[in-house]
Amino acid sequence: MKSIFFRRLLLVMVAVMLFSSISMSVAYGVFSNDLYVNMKLEEMLPKVEAITQLEEEHRNREISDAAFVRMAEAYMKTIGAVSVIADSAGNVQYMKDLTYGVSEDAVSGVVSLYAGRLVAGETVRASGVYVEGIGYTIVVGMPMQDGTGNVIGSVLVLKDIKEITDSIRPMRLMMYSFVAASFALIIVILSWSVSRTTSPLHDMSEAAIKISKGNFEIRMNETQAGEIGVLARALNKLCETLSSTIYQLRFEKSQLDQVLQGLTDGVAAMDGTGELTHCNSALLRMFGVVNVTRREDIISDGMVWRTFDEVFDDGAPQTITYPLPGDKTIWITISPVVTDDGIRTGVVGLFKDMTEMERLENTRREYVANVSHELRTPLTAVRGLLEPLADGMVQQEEDRMRYYKIMLHEVERLSRLISDMLILSRLQSGTEYMEASRVNLCELLDDLVNSYIRAAEQKGIHLVKDCRTAVVDALTDPDRIEQVLVILLDNAMRYTPEGGTITLRLRSGEKFLISVEDNGCGIPEKDLPHIFERFYKVDKSRGEGGTGLGLSIAKYIMDKLGEEISVDSELGRGTLFTLTVKRYVSNAIELGPARESVHAAGAKNIPVRDEAQEDHGGVVDADYEIVPGSAEPMASKPPKPVKSADKHSGKRKKWKR
Repeated sequence: MKSIFFRRLLLVMVAVMLFSSISMSVAYGVFSNDLYVNMKLEEMLPKVEAITQLEEEHRNREISDAAFVRMAEAYMKTIGAVSVIADSAGNVQYMKDLTYGVSEDAVSGVVSLYAGRLVAGETVRASGVYVEGIGYTIVVGMPMQDGTGNVIGSVLVLKDIKEITDSIRPMRLMMYSFVAASFALIIVILSWSVSRTTSPLHDMSEAAIKISKGNFEIRMNETQAGEIGVLARALNKLCETLSSTIYQLRFEKSQLDQVLQGLTDGVAAMDGTGELTHCNSALLRMFGVVNVTRREDIISDGMVWRTFDEVFDDGAPQTITYPLPGDKTIWITISPVVTDDGIRTGVVGLFKDMTEMERLENTRREYVANVSHELRTPLTAVRGLLEPLADGMVQQEEDRMRYYKIMLHEVERLSRLISDMLILSRLQSGTEYMEASRVNLCELLDDLVNSYIRAAEQKGIHLVKDCRTAVVDALTDPDRIEQVLVILLDNAMRYTPEGGTITLRLRSGEKFLISVEDNGCGIPEKDLPHIFERFYKVDKSRGEGGTGLGLSIAKYIMDKLGEEISVDSELGRGTLFTLTVKRYVSNAIELGPARESVHAAGAKNIPVRDEAQEDHGGVVDADYEIVPGSAEPMASKPPKPVKSADKHSGKRKKWKR
């Protein structure tokens, strides 16, 4: 048994029992001699008194000398000691030694020692009297008196005290043996009893240690009687309560961690001592930190953490702005954590990256200013030309026609701006209709090149078409693809210098890749992530640079078609825009992968129409199961909805530059 409690309790009880046993043994050893000596003295006193009575009868001549001697020797023999009769002066008159062989001189010294007390009529009882030839003795003496009460002599009996101690030694050994046996038996019984008491306590202590380490499945034995059973039941109830509480705390902590980790804003919490207790991954990503052990590992600037300490001391929330490299701005909102009792237990800070929001707000303000400027510029020009015409100040027909052409140009510019805004609004609201059909991409690119070739020649730009693929049939909305390409070509024409080259390229793969590449001024790297955002303009200094809506419209169109558009540019080297178009698949099972590819993410509402039921050269069949001899279209044509105003009798619209 390793229980300290058991050992201590057993040690205390054994010590008590041992002390009691030793005390009893010592007391017996000390007082037993005196007790037995006194008992022997009391036992010898009647015999001495009998000898005294016998001497009195002999002196009164009631018995003869021979009878006196015979009777005296008989009494002395029963006593087993030295018997002495002395006169009143202390002289030995008669001595009988049947045991020790002691001399009369040795006995005379004892007689003379007690003669005075005996002459005075006192009965003598003494122990530990040393007699040469015997050793330590016990002495009993009585005075002899005549008829008138005068002391005429004395009778003394001397007995070796060793005889008494030898007689009680077996009893003493027996008692010591009994005490030792009882002590051993008591230890065994105590060990068993204490073990029964402490064993459940030991088990409970072990269980409590396991509970403290997180093992809440352990249970104590409740069958024990008395307080042990009550304690076991209480511990089991405590264990169940702790298990439920710890589970609830872990569940809530897990939920809190998931909420904190799911936040896009950074969160940092501290206790009342300023120690960091919580921080989420968004905060670590925000400051580029991996390992965090203290709050200074996140932000080394002590100003931020001093503000946290001030909020904890004052209890008043604060919001500060903290700049980061790269023109980034962080808003830090710091609030105290207060219990229901109004006690502040910590501080929590919300770190919000306001860089994008501020950039969007600046973009919005710039867009409003740009749109206002773009609207006001043509209106001002038209008004400036209409006023002299209305006042009749322009008399020449040639001047009037020139005014009319300028006003027409400004009105077309205004109409283009409004049209772009309306298109973007319809795309955002999801009301712009998309209709996928079989399209010959090579023909579509030829039409675009023919539309732009003259304008390119006038600006001294080489417009090149590169169509190196035998398969040219695609499944898409031709008007929308043309609209996107018009936006890209317009941008390329605007930013390609004289003598530059614009290449319109078509490549075949899992999907068709159409690219518009120029060797113009290029786009700065910092602007590339924002190039498809609404109202974003790379060169804001050019008044004729457009409204910043074209590429945003192109991005929305490609998303609606379930396609992708990307940009790759190097400043001073040129720009490459690439867009994907699905391949046309003939004779595929209606519910097969071809249909799924048509109705991809972002294009689930695009109906499919086949402009030609018969097979055309260069059309690639899908790698799916083919229905032999089937010439059915891939999907039945849905009821035709009302189209936008830019659709004309089913013909593909030619987007104006």
